[in-house]
Parts: sequence; structure tokens; C-alpha cells
Amino acid sequence: MNAEESLSCDNDSKSICVKPEDFEGRNTSEKISNALDFLKKCDGGIILFKDNSLYLISESICLPSNTKMIIDGCKIKLTDHVFDNIIRSDNFEIDENNPNGYVKKLLPAQNIHIVGLNGAIVEGADSFYEGINPKTGIKEHWLGDFWGWRNFSILFSYVDGFEISGLKVTKTHSWAIVMTNGCKNGHIHTIDFKTTVKNGDGIDIIQGGSNILIENITGETSDDTIVFGAFDESRWSNEKYIFPLLPVRYSDYSYGAELHDIVCRNVNTSGNHHVLIILPSRTKIYNIFCSDISDNPKGGKRKIIRIYGNGQYGQGFKAGNMYNINMNDVRSYKADIALELLAPVYDSHFNKIVQLNHTGLDVKMDSTCINTKFTNIQKTQSGK
Repeated sequence: MNAEESLSCDNDSKSICVKPEDFEGRNTSEKISNALDFLKKCDGGIILFKDNSLYLISESICLPSNTKMIIDGCKIKLTDHVFDNIIRSDNFEIDENNPNGYVKKLLPAQNIHIVGLNGAIVEGADSFYEGINPKTGIKEHWLGDFWGWRNFSILFSYVDGFEISGLKVTKTHSWAIVMTNGCKNGHIHTIDFKTTVKNGDGIDIIQGGSNILIENITGETSDDTIVFGAFDESRWSNEKYIFPLLPVRYSDYSYGAELHDIVCRNVNTSGNHHVLIILPSRTKIYNIFCSDISDNPKGGKRKIIRIYGNGQYGQGFKAGNMYNINMNDVRSYKADIALELLAPVYDSHFNKIVQLNHTGLDVKMDSTCINTKFTNIQKTQSGK
């Protein structure tokens, strides 16, 4: 598909389409901002990136409600020495006195799409931002999740109705694609990762999310590829964190903090840590459906699926908070463990768990699961 074909879709045919090149500005970021301001006055529309092979930006592209961003055969890249998201939803009222901390307000947003076509790339800087660590007074590169939400490549928060698709995401500064604070009714698909940085996660659904489909995920991540996470204030108390991972306080569950009705399928990635993890705390996690999850023959992951225990990423977990977790076709080519459960799940089913590494484990449980079935467990035996 090309941009013209995408524009011919029924929903898009009624939308105005603009390009950054249509607008004046001192630099690319100012032209993009002016284009998006124009779309706001039109109650939304399409911004098309196509006329240049490279769009070098010096600040985040902030997408308002009812906006589709089409990246057709080109690259969106963050300028060197910039500390900011590459793309985020435009519903943050940022505190000018504390721009990297909690926002003044997180407003509701809806219907935001990022669609990549013909090899679209979203890429971080070649030379990372370097500044003073306010806790230590030492000058260092601001890399990894210790530096908070503004270090994520793509960030949506409190968005109802979204799509992120058709992208290669590379040179991340921390986590790559992050949905926080009750994002719902979304589709993330056809994403290829190449992350090498510390905390180089792929897709993180954090502090609430529902009715989300994640599928067709490939590439390599230097940390966990898929994360379903429920945090609480104790996570922020970790002394290594400089800025918060969430735009609002961890204890603010008003945006919808439960994780439920999420489908994840066809995720086959190599790299470090795990392919898919679930991080429970006091809020509920339920109706999670996963299939075709593996580290692919390239390997490198330690576990394919890992469900963490109470206190590891948040306090207050109670037995029964995780239920109706159903997974099929979990394949370990080289990982140490195919499926590991460190907290109980109720009323769940895990089928076709395959361990192809004869020195690894198929299933490891450190807790008692209630009304949960494990069927068709397969493990390759040593050829010796």
C-alpha cells in the first residue's frame, strides 16, 4: 500500500490531508507543529510524511485527537543531543517548572493513528543527550528507563482508539512504544525492532489498558519485547529513578489502571531478557490471550513468558488478581525457561508450551495456581 491508497479508505476520504512542506517554519519541527495546529482547527485529519527521505526533528511530534500520521517510505529521526519523545499524544499539560516530571494535567484523547508504509522508520539520535544527573551531580548520557517517560520513542497516554503499525523502530533511548494510563481500543501491529540501549523494551502497556490487539512483532530488543505492567508508588521510590515513568502519579488510578482484554499474537523476537512479561501489583490483570510467542532460532532471551511476583514491580498483589490468562504455542528455541510463573494465576490455560533447548526448562512455577491447566507440554531431550 502507498499513501494514496491509504487516503482512499472511507474514513480518510473525508479528512483533510497536509504535509509538513506545506507550512512555513524555521526548521522541520516548526513546520510539523504548524501543520498539526492547522489540523486541530479542522477537528483532525492526516499529516503525510513522504516528500523527503529524512525528517530530522528537534522536539517531539505531538499528535492531537482525530489525527493520522502517515510515514510513507521515509525516516523520522530525532536530532542529536535532544531529550524528548519522538512522537507522543498531544494531551499532556506539561509543567514548565518541571518538564520531565508529572504533568499538570493528562487530558483525554481519541482516535490517533501512526501508519508506516514502504519501509517507514522511526529512529532515535546518533549522539544522545548528555546532562547533569540531578541526584548525583555527575554528567552522563540520559539513557534508559531511569530517565522517565520523556525518553520513550513513541508514547500514548489516556488515548481511546489508536493504531501504530508498519514501522521499523530503531536506536531507541529507552522503551520504544509505550501506552500508559488506560489506553484502550487499539491495534499495534507489523512492527520490527532494533534496540540496543539499556532498558530497550519493545512495547509496554503500563498502568491500565484494554481492548488492545498486538500482532506481527519481529526484530531484536535489548530488554523485554512485550510488557504488561501494573505499577504502584513503590516503583517510583527506587533511588535510581531520576524522573517518573508515568506522566501522572503512580497512585492515580482514575484513568483506568486495570489491564484486561488484550490479545497478543505472532511475536517472534531475539535479543536480551524476555519475550513477554506480566508485572502484577494491586490492580487486576485479566482476559489476556496470547499465541505464537517465541524467541525465534536466533535466540538470546532468558524466558519466553515470565509472570513476575508480588513486590518485584509493585506492592499489594492479592491471589486472584490475575485470572483468565490463556496462552497457546509458546516456543523456546534457546531460552532457559519457556514459561515461568512467580505469582498465582486463576482460571487460566497454558497449552502447547515447547522447549527446544534440551538444557532448559519447559514450565517453572513458584506459586500455586487455582483452576489452571497446563496441557501439551513438550521438551526436547538431549541427543546424548
